[in-house]
Amino acid sequence: MVVTIGNLIVFVLGKWLDYKWLAFCCLTPSLIMAATLPWCKESPRWLLQKGRRKAATEALRFYVGTGIEKELETLEASISNVEAFLLRDLTLPHIYKPFLCTLLPMFMQQFSAICIILFFANDIFAATGTSMSPEDCTIIVGIIQVAVLLAATLLTDRLERKVLLLFSSAVTSLSLILLGLCFHFKKIRGDEFLKSYGWLPLTVLCVYFVGFSMGLGPLPWVILGEMLPLRVKGFSTGICTAFCFLCGFVVVKEYHDMQEFMGTDGTYWMFGAVIAACFFAVLCFLPETKGKSLEEIEHLFGKTSLSTSFEDTDRRNGVAMDLLRA
Repeated sequence: MVVTIGNLIVFVLGKWLDYKWLAFCCLTPSLIMAATLPWCKESPRWLLQKGRRKAATEALRFYVGTGIEKELETLEASISNVEAFLLRDLTLPHIYKPFLCTLLPMFMQQFSAICIILFFANDIFAATGTSMSPEDCTIIVGIIQVAVLLAATLLTDRLERKVLLLFSSAVTSLSLILLGLCFHFKKIRGDEFLKSYGWLPLTVLCVYFVGFSMGLGPLPWVILGEMLPLRVKGFSTGICTAFCFLCGFVVVKEYHDMQEFMGTDGTYWMFGAVIAACFFAVLCFLPETKGKSLEEIEHLFGKTSLSTSFEDTDRRNGVAMDLLRA
């Protein structure tokens, strides 16, 4: 939500400021954060994992206030029950399967062309020739994105994750295909298209952000927090986050090359086809996690008490072999 509000503020400021002043305004929050960060405390959970109980108590008191004893005990109990992570754990089905399932929504989020549409929104509206100014169109899109994301935040706790993700994928894919059609007909019909359908590009992008904000925007991070076992969550979260931004980097970097190779219309059709294919991948492979505990989710991916005992035996044998080698 904060990122979306930030996008809207940038769209509004961009209507009146040039790039240099706009960049300076965007730098200001980062400078404020850098100046105030030294006064923030470390994560209490991280401090407890490092054996620094006194520092963890001070950090928890800083964030929560008084009456932290029960919460501190809960944190200590949760940490003591989590086994240490080993790379060999990634060979276990109930670990690598949810890990792969969390990568899929991250891939979909970035290959829905969200970064391209946000970064080049003005250029897209100018190229398709909307009946309004490109700056006003981006502001309208930003307002709709904030409003829909607020509604999606409320719906996420009421509707199933998979249903929202499927709905979002379908709407986003259709919107990208229609956006490609806008570029296609603008190319072959020129001003005739603008006179008859100048309203269409703005409408398509508004529908796109409705679809994206309902699922592909927030849900990859929700699924990341719900699906991964505790002992691999730290490692896997870092990998998934890096994968997400790597996909975003590839999409933005190759955008102009794809335009030259496939045309702008073909580029958006390609993105629409990718999300359509991912729709069926979600339908077939992604389980529902709403209302399920971590243990229930692990059982969905094939974990049993028998496999757990074998896993513990393998872990002990692995540690013993390491000691013998030393």
